[in-house]
This record gives sequence, structure tokens and C-alpha cells, in this order.
Amino acid sequence: MAEPDAELELVCPEWADDQRMAFLFSAFKRSRDVNSSDWDSKLAFWGPLLLQEAARRQRLSFKPQELGSWFRRKGAVPLGLDTVLQDMARRGLIQKESCFAASVDAGWLAWGVGLFLIKPLKWTLTSLLGNSSISPDDAYVIVERVQEKAAEVYQRCQSHLQTSHPVVSFVQLQEACQAVCRDEKTFYLCLLQLQREKRVMVTEIDGDKIVKFCHSPTNRVSAVTEIDVGVYQLVKCEKMLSQKVDTLSQEVERYNEDARSHLKAGKKHLALKSLRMKKRAEKRLESIEAKLNTIQVILDRIYSSQTDKTVVEAYQAGLGALRESMKDVSMAKVEKLMDQIEQFCDMQDDINQTLAGENLDAVEAVDTDELEAELNALLDSTADETVLLPDVPALPGTLGVKQAQAEPEVMDEQLDAALSKLSLSDSGLRGGAATAVSQRGSALLEPAQ
Repeated sequence: MAEPDAELELVCPEWADDQRMAFLFSAFKRSRDVNSSDWDSKLAFWGPLLLQEAARRQRLSFKPQELGSWFRRKGAVPLGLDTVLQDMARRGLIQKESCFAASVDAGWLAWGVGLFLIKPLKWTLTSLLGNSSISPDDAYVIVERVQEKAAEVYQRCQSHLQTSHPVVSFVQLQEACQAVCRDEKTFYLCLLQLQREKRVMVTEIDGDKIVKFCHSPTNRVSAVTEIDVGVYQLVKCEKMLSQKVDTLSQEVERYNEDARSHLKAGKKHLALKSLRMKKRAEKRLESIEAKLNTIQVILDRIYSSQTDKTVVEAYQAGLGALRESMKDVSMAKVEKLMDQIEQFCDMQDDINQTLAGENLDAVEAVDTDELEAELNALLDSTADETVLLPDVPALPGTLGVKQAQAEPEVMDEQLDAALSKLSLSDSGLRGGAATAVSQRGSALLEPAQ
């Protein structure tokens, strides 16, 4: 047998340690009490590695005799894997396929009796006796892997199948799940798991296996009813008529081409025969199309009624919630409550008036005549006094104006002195400057005039 590949060595760093692997490949002691640490160390190593290797190989089940080839190292195989499998079975990580299938409710025998190549009698005896021994020929299911794959199948059902009606043929479902399930056995195991979870129901009607699944993952699937069977038969009939319509359409086209070819070849009688066959095919096609249209109308009404039923159920749920929330409320209670609110508001107004009224004035009352006499005395003393007020200070702008008005001559003398001190080389410039200064002085003195 081939040695483990490099991927196993990558996921298990201890695989290259000869001393460590020699210990792990050795058999378990007869009892855990002899050396509990060694016992637990081996279980902690082989259990997760087995699950990891099964996932890498995309396996949902295995047989113990296969594990030797999975974990062969330098010609040696692990000696304690039976103890590891017993521990995993005790913890519910793996389960015999027989027990796994027998735990499903009635209906699995109809489509899974030949699945695991084990006689049903042996399945029943194994389940009843609870035999925990590990047989190399028994197949074991990895429970977690089956649950994960079953979830993928359920999502496939939800996304690829018709959501208006939850019943589908077994063959159609299997075809839709080919991308998820690598073989037929994987598909069967997933359906068994979904049936255990009450998310699908598998049954057989008139030799056809059908599957009913629930739309919501939180709900449980109900049993297949007569309505489900009727809708399934309508859908099946619609599919059959659609295929006939396609076939007859191709026949009509073929007869039309034959008539043209015969006419070109000068075979008029054969062309007429082809046209007669075309007319017959067209009549059959019209009849089948009418039937197909009727079935499609019925299915549309059924799907619409299911939507209406969902809406009505939502209305009923809303009405029930409203009734439950209003059950303790009545008009008499509301009127009584409003009267009490009004009564307490009036009481609060009376309290506020009492707190702000004459009682506080009486506590702090003062003789009014005494206050008036004291006020008159203050008025008399004020009338005898002469109030001397200081001069209003002049604002900076106002002071400048007054000075300008009072001393216009000073301003002129200052301007003439400034002009006489100027010595300019250009007499014209001197004259222009003097004129400009004189005009400025006149402008400043204008307000004073």
C-alpha cells in the first residue's frame, strides 16, 4: 500500500518524529488506570486526525479496515485504532451506518434497504443489542460531516427547486444535488440526516419516490398530504405535456421541411402527404397546449391560494396579538382613569394656590402705616439736599471741534509758520504745495465760521 502523502505530513507536524510516532503507533494498555496520561494522549492525537483525514478525502463514512491505508507509515499501521473508534462512538462522533439508518422514522426502508449492503435484520439486532465492538467490515458514519453535508443539500433544495410547492421527485432532487454529493451513497446519507432533523419527508407514491421539505429551517416538515400528492401529480403532468409540446413542435417543423423538399423535387403527392401529417400534428399540438394551459392555470391558482393562506394566517396572528395586548383595556377603565387624572390635576391646582396664597403673606405681615411714614421721611430729607453733579466730560471728537472753533487764528499762524520754513527748489511745486495747504486749512476752519 502507498505511503501517506505530503498533505498528511503537513497537517500533522508530529508525523516526522520517529520516537513520538513509535509511541502513538503502539497499542493501548489494557486499562486506562495503568497510565491515564498515555491513554489520553493517544486518544487526543488519533481522534482529531481521523476526522481531519476523512474531511480531506471528502468521506462521510469509512470502514475500520480502510484506516490502515490512511495512516500507514514506513510499513507500520497504528495498533490502537479500535480503541480510538470505540471512544469516538461512545462520544457520538461516529455511528454505525446500521444504527444511523435504523434511527430514522418509518419510510427509510422504502428507499434505503439496499444502500449499506447490510441485511435489515442485522440492522435491527445491532440497534437493539447495542453492540459496541468494532468490526473491520462495519461502516461508520462521521456524524458531524454528515450534518454539514446535509445542510448543503438543504440549501440546494431551497435555491434550485421550486419554492411555491415543497414536494419534488426523488430523481429531480438527486440531479439538483449532484454538485454537492459526490456519489449516491452521500446523497442518501444526507437525506437520512435531514429526515432525522424533521426537515424533509421521503415517501413513495405509485412507485415514485417523492421528497417534501420545509421552507423554513426553524420549522419541521409536515406529513405528505393528499393536497401535496395532487399538486405533485399536476406538476408531473405539466412536465410530461411540456415534453410532448416540444416533440410535436419539432414534428410540425419536420413535416413542413419535408413538404418543401418534396415540392422542390417535383413529388407533389409526397408533399401533400407531408402537409396532411403536419395538419394532424398541429391539431394534436393545439389540444395538448390547451390541456397544458389548463394545468398551468390550476397550478397558478394553487400557488396563489397558498400565498393568500399565508397572508390570512399573518392577519390572524396580528389580530390575536392585538387582542392579547388589549384584553385588559376597556372604555369604562379609560373613562375612570381620565376622571382620576382630572381629579388629581384639580387637587394639584388647589395645592399650588394654597402654597402661593394669603397664608404666606400672613406669616410675614408688616404694618403698612409704619412703612408709609418711613417712606415720607425719606422723601422730605431728599428734597432739602442739593445735588451737585459734575461737568459732563467732553468726547475726544467734540473737544477737537471746540478747539478748532475757539482758536482759528492759532491754526492760521501755525500753518503760515510751517509754510515759511519750507525750502523747495521748485517754486512751482512750492506754490502748489502752499495752495494745497491753504485749502486744507480753509476746509478745517469752515465748520467754525
